[in-house]
Amino acid sequence: MTRPRMIRALTAAAVLWLGAGRAATAQDPAGPRTATLPFVLDHNRMIVELQLVRPDGTLRSAQAWVDTGNQHLLVCKQLAQELGLEAAGTGEEGTQVAQVWATTTPGMRLGGLSLDTAGIRTKILPGASVLPGVPAEVNLPSSALLHDRFVLDYPARRLTVARPGLSKPRGTVIPCQVNASTGLFQIAASVDGETVQLGVDTGSAGTWVSNLLLGRWQSRHPDWPHAIGAVGSANFFGFGFETGGVLTRLPVLGIGPLTARDIGVLGLDQSLFDWYSGKTAAPVAGFVGANVLVGFRIETDLSRGMTYWEAGPAPPPGDLDIVGLTLRPEADRSFTVAGVVTRDGKPAVAGVQAGDTLLRIDTLDATGATMGAVVAALRGTPGAAHSLVLARAGTQLTVEARVARLP
Repeated sequence: MTRPRMIRALTAAAVLWLGAGRAATAQDPAGPRTATLPFVLDHNRMIVELQLVRPDGTLRSAQAWVDTGNQHLLVCKQLAQELGLEAAGTGEEGTQVAQVWATTTPGMRLGGLSLDTAGIRTKILPGASVLPGVPAEVNLPSSALLHDRFVLDYPARRLTVARPGLSKPRGTVIPCQVNASTGLFQIAASVDGETVQLGVDTGSAGTWVSNLLLGRWQSRHPDWPHAIGAVGSANFFGFGFETGGVLTRLPVLGIGPLTARDIGVLGLDQSLFDWYSGKTAAPVAGFVGANVLVGFRIETDLSRGMTYWEAGPAPPPGDLDIVGLTLRPEADRSFTVAGVVTRDGKPAVAGVQAGDTLLRIDTLDATGATMGAVVAALRGTPGAAHSLVLARAGTQLTVEARVARLP
């Protein structure tokens, strides 16, 4: 090979290597140092555009679900194939959706900003979306944001990621604890004079807490209304345990000097939060979900253990003014009724059974819709009626279901 040809070949190889390498390192002096992107909310879940690096160094754009409660990269099967990801073995046992580990993790960029993928593990999931009912092909995990500052500006619907030290943070200082391996962070919150450690989980539409914690609150306030079963923002994915959760409203949730009011929370078995605490820096009694976060602009500096909060407009009321059904999105894009919410031992909806397939809500075809669209269609003014078309044992039936103020 002549010297000029050798130089051209080495230059081409370097360009290809840099194209892939920049997506795998946290510090890239040749690229931008900050990126701000718009996002949309679906079932309170933040969906943003992410670029992933193919084996040849080219980029593949995909809609990503921003999830600060999960350290693993989740990729749907079709996207995994495009990225050349190969399966390495089985994923976690006992999960609702089949999943396998991948042998490698692709590089990631957000608005041209390279994210640090070192140490991140990837799971491949079946179907055309990252998880049933979520309008995204991939997630953006907590671990990919660990080494950068990021701003979750819910009121403005913008996500900003920047290298540390680029700008002065703004907002009320709320210290946090950070797991340096997973990127999950937690804060001290207060309810009824009690301070508790809670994770900050953008991936969850609602706020979940330990039933031990909820039990203490209810013993002091037996007048707080409650129901059995997850609805609205509390309805995550229709996991079996959601149908037995205790749903209540907190008059006030304190975050430092800031407050969120009339917050729906779901109380679940302590064992769930023992598992969740394996991902956090210290044991937590639950996590603050997006039904609270949507009212704030939240800036993080995890390297210093700091978050900065600014209150925006209060979230619109009516999150739990809804038809009392716990729903489970399925891999075939249908929705199953996982359970019917009960109050005082009585079902909140008559004529619907667990196991029914929800086909239509008024004019909305549930099959193929997102979780956010289906849940929103079940909301309304208490007492208003929705026409539900269901499938049961091969037969279609129509039920008039009334909106209730739950719990």
